[in-house]
Amino acid sequence: MVRIAPAAAALLLFMSGPASPTLAQPRPARPLENIRTLKGWSGDEVRAEMRLMSEALGVKCEHCHVQGNFPSDEKRTKQTARRMIDLTVSLNAEYFPNQPAPAAGASRFGRVTCYTCHQGAATPKTGGTGDE
Repeated sequence: MVRIAPAAAALLLFMSGPASPTLAQPRPARPLENIRTLKGWSGDEVRAEMRLMSEALGVKCEHCHVQGNFPSDEKRTKQTARRMIDLTVSLNAEYFPNQPAPAAGASRFGRVTCYTCHQGAATPKTGGTGDE
């Protein structure tokens, strides 16, 4: 019986695999489709900016995208987002044309970003008169 125990231990060790876990290979990112406002940006740049937009509006991807069909233009919010991106780009080009390159993790749009107006809310916050 003494001989079986070391053999069983060796078998268990062999079956358990390597001592250190192997790192999972990252999935390749799906190619982007139906890009209209961020043309010329890499997939990583688009995804990073989309994450910043989600944070700025306090929403998840499904707010603008059809789950499982990101290229779809079915949602009105996606059309609105495209117009807001165009507005943001125009404002930055007109009023802040010589801005330095953004810091790592910052919006590529420039000084005016989605957060400028939305501040974490799906509906833009207004300056208002204080009467609200």
